[in-house]
Amino acid sequence: MKSFLGGLVTGIVVTIVTLYVIGLAKQDLSDDDPIQYLEIPVSYENKTETSFKVFQVLGAAALAKEISNRKYKWYNGNTVVILGENYYSDQIITVKNPQRVGTYSYTTKGGMPMTVPVIDGDISE
Repeated sequence: MKSFLGGLVTGIVVTIVTLYVIGLAKQDLSDDDPIQYLEIPVSYENKTETSFKVFQVLGAAALAKEISNRKYKWYNGNTVVILGENYYSDQIITVKNPQRVGTYSYTTKGGMPMTVPVIDGDISE
């Protein structure tokens, strides 16, 4: 009888510990952070400087389009997320030594999922 109760208590304890560990693992995976950071930042397309035009502010970051034609100042290039604060719509930002530090995933108004690079570097306006 003692071994039956000992086995029952052990089984309950093991089940509780296992469920706790699984709950912690799921909590880590369910963080809905749309930014996935790289372990080691890499150069952004081997550029030493590039410009972007903000089209949507995301709190401590901004979605922006890269300059595609310097002569006419057209901003139809790559869409990126630029880290930083106090951005506003249509702001032109120059980034020296841009580095890709991660990716950002979002869904467009049309329902299309998008993933774009997250850029950081020496930022000036």
